[in-house]
Amino acid sequence: MRQPLLFVAAAIFAAPVSSAPPTLTLDLGGGVSLDMILVKGGVFRQGSLPGEAGRGEDETSREVTLSSDYYIGRYEVTVAQWARFAADAGYRSEAERGTSGGFGWDGRTLTQAPRFSWRSPGYRSGARHPVTIVTHDDALAFARWLSRRAGRSVTLPTEAQWERAARGGTQTRFHGGDADGVAMETGWYRSNAPDGPREVGQKQPNAFGLHDTSGNVYEWCLDWYGPYAAGPARDPLQGRSDLSDKPRRVLRGGSWLKDARALRSAARYRNTPGSRNADNGFRVVASVEAKAPPPAAAKGAPARRRGVEAEGSGGPTGSGLVLLSLLGALCGGVSLLAVFLLLRRRRGRLRTRIAEDGFTLLVPGARVGQRLHYRCRVGGRVKTGQITITGDPSEGVFVYTGDRPAAVELLSAAAATTVASSPRALASLDRPARPEPEEPFRGYPSAY
Repeated sequence: MRQPLLFVAAAIFAAPVSSAPPTLTLDLGGGVSLDMILVKGGVFRQGSLPGEAGRGEDETSREVTLSSDYYIGRYEVTVAQWARFAADAGYRSEAERGTSGGFGWDGRTLTQAPRFSWRSPGYRSGARHPVTIVTHDDALAFARWLSRRAGRSVTLPTEAQWERAARGGTQTRFHGGDADGVAMETGWYRSNAPDGPREVGQKQPNAFGLHDTSGNVYEWCLDWYGPYAAGPARDPLQGRSDLSDKPRRVLRGGSWLKDARALRSAARYRNTPGSRNADNGFRVVASVEAKAPPPAAAKGAPARRRGVEAEGSGGPTGSGLVLLSLLGALCGGVSLLAVFLLLRRRRGRLRTRIAEDGFTLLVPGARVGQRLHYRCRVGGRVKTGQITITGDPSEGVFVYTGDRPAAVELLSAAAATTVASSPRALASLDRPARPEPEEPFRGYPSAY
């Protein structure tokens, strides 16, 4: 009896201790709220074992430790919740801002047309339906708005947080068991929802009380898509965008367009960040700790709603040499003298917009397809990374860091692989996600 008792005692002391309530309701205003459920941190097994039916080659099983508790949405974000955000923030989704529209349901397949957006996805959609035709950046914009409103950090779940929550403490194919018939009881997919998603919360919840983690719509995660790193992982978040055929973000949970195998807890999916499909939605996570309110601004000081902008030669800690490197890449190899003259003209126009959970890079002369290399300091640690400009360069590119960065530095900008030479050309690069034919993908199946 001694060994089991010791094991239980060790497990108790190793488990994260939290006094947070088991549920949380965030007030979105206008009579709209968002219900969340507490998920305890701890150790779980991510991925699937080789013998699992329907298993994908990218589901390598590994032990994952989540060091903190977190709240996650009981349901996928709904049309009503998104509409409240859009009205309060004056936000227009990428499908609405672009000229090409989203990929909506035409009765047979997903088709791109200007008429398709979250307001009109092509199927019957009411207040309690999950919002769709939203991009990864759209979802992050919602989370940042809710962070400010709720007074706590709100963002998209990491892939590990999502799977931990979706499993509900199980290791079976679906959170309700292994048999194929379980999918019919727990989720909406091609066999029982062939013409669009259904209102949230109609199927059986998992053991944690979460609904629709199997089917209905795919859900965006924070991670870039790539193979799992070998060995155990602690709070994993894939920050590299170059581990697949092109930069893609992770989607999880299956959808009304897919077969039952896509509803498995370990099943992985991915798409380009600018995809705006009628089967892509999201749910959010929130920190257990509420943030302290920011100090009151000095009398007469201008208020800034969307973070703090710092102007300079290369960000708050940039140097002249760093800026020369950046501008040299942007100019495609012009002489050092020309770069210096350009520096003189544009000095003070490079900006970084600092937010509570990341920063936005705004680079004069940047082009779609350019890869920006950056360095930042977050929580006393220096991080480096890269991100590709896929949207309108004039709006900048957001880098998620999870907490407020203390300093940001631009290191370099690789040459653009695609150049938009006119507004019409830019609109054509409006990041649609047309269903792709089967293609080799480093051993993994095609996105569509």
